[in-house]
Amino acid sequence: MSAIIPAVRGALPLLGNMGALLVGSPWDVTEGWLREYGPVASFAVPGARWLVTKDLSLIRHVLTQGADHYVKEASSMAPFHDLLGGGLLSSDHELWRRHRAILGRAFRVDALRGVPAITERAAARLFRRWEAAARAGEAVDVGEGFRALTLEVIAAACLGMSAAESDAILPRLYEPLVAECNKRVWHPYRALLPIPARSRYRAGLRELDALLVDKIAARRRRGPPPEDGDMLDMLLGGLRDLPWSRALEGLICDELKTMLFAGHDTSSAMLTWTVHALSRAPELLAQLRAEADAVTPGGALPEYEALRGLDLAQACLKEALRIYNVVPVVTREAARDDQVGEWSIPRGTKIMLHLQAVHRDPENWEDPGRFDPSRFREKSPGYRWIPFVAGPRSCVGQHFSLLEAKLVLALLVQRFDLEAAPGNSDLRHRYQAPITPRAPIRALLRRRA
Repeated sequence: MSAIIPAVRGALPLLGNMGALLVGSPWDVTEGWLREYGPVASFAVPGARWLVTKDLSLIRHVLTQGADHYVKEASSMAPFHDLLGGGLLSSDHELWRRHRAILGRAFRVDALRGVPAITERAAARLFRRWEAAARAGEAVDVGEGFRALTLEVIAAACLGMSAAESDAILPRLYEPLVAECNKRVWHPYRALLPIPARSRYRAGLRELDALLVDKIAARRRRGPPPEDGDMLDMLLGGLRDLPWSRALEGLICDELKTMLFAGHDTSSAMLTWTVHALSRAPELLAQLRAEADAVTPGGALPEYEALRGLDLAQACLKEALRIYNVVPVVTREAARDDQVGEWSIPRGTKIMLHLQAVHRDPENWEDPGRFDPSRFREKSPGYRWIPFVAGPRSCVGQHFSLLEAKLVLALLVQRFDLEAAPGNSDLRHRYQAPITPRAPIRALLRRRA
């Protein structure tokens, strides 16, 4: 016998529970519903009814054991479709499987050996700017710096772009496109009205596509891609058995845009929140600096394998992901009728897997509001911690992201003493994903002797 799933009260005709989602942060509102109604609840929005859950067994089933029964929920990604097209984040079925296999090779752990050198160069450029601010006694905008750094790293690793080319093109061109997509999630009318933002968005998208088409054409003129090339080379090599066409060129463009999006936004947000937490924990900063001095003495880049010694740095990043929930929810849709334990899930059911609620649940974590990286230096937390999702659709770039971020964190604390600037806050952006701070996180830096 199937259990009755409680429905969130207060639904209005036609609007359902949409009013509550628009008034507060949708992630916090839905987490509150789970605290009130239990591990699974249902709510209504115009034209659809959703399930929201923090139940670990249901989440595990949807992501892994029954993953073939569930597909990407289309409406959640619709505002990003123009930008991401048929890339890995938005695709399904055979297209997704092929691209996943190609990118899986590009992002596997042993294929990332070139990433530390790219990251070290990008960090050195950022730190030179920050040293000038430190000498002037000025606070730095941590998030702004990390966005530039992570975009430079993914552009080099993905497209072979130089730092100067990345700085000149991508922040101006790419970041406004992502910002507009985020606005359209909760204000879809922006895509329909003849407003200036719509014209700027279309012009920026055309310019970005033209840039990527030029990059692809240049690689094809160069000849067969090398075995040890960058991610564009790996994409071209993985698709070389297909006849060339404009459609194939468009798919490669979509995948490159997806890598740029997923490869820098999440990493920069993770680094920003981690530094925010550490700036208020001097004892952790001291431990982190001792680890960095041991693994990267004098700031020298060690052998690739030695970077595994940045254990505390990685634990700090993982704990920041748990507390601040850069990706708060994941959505799926049932492709067929399913029975998961006591819950009956009909075909077409839209499901919100609430990662934030899992990460903040006191049944999963003791004192969940406390920043405690030691949680991640022991045994695996299993499905109590899933910021990169799990199963066949787990984040293909998670090893890239953690490798890049832990090296940046180590080099930062090794070079600077840092403290929080007045006014920093835990308040998060109300709807923008990946979740960034509502106001800039600023830090006061002092160059270490």
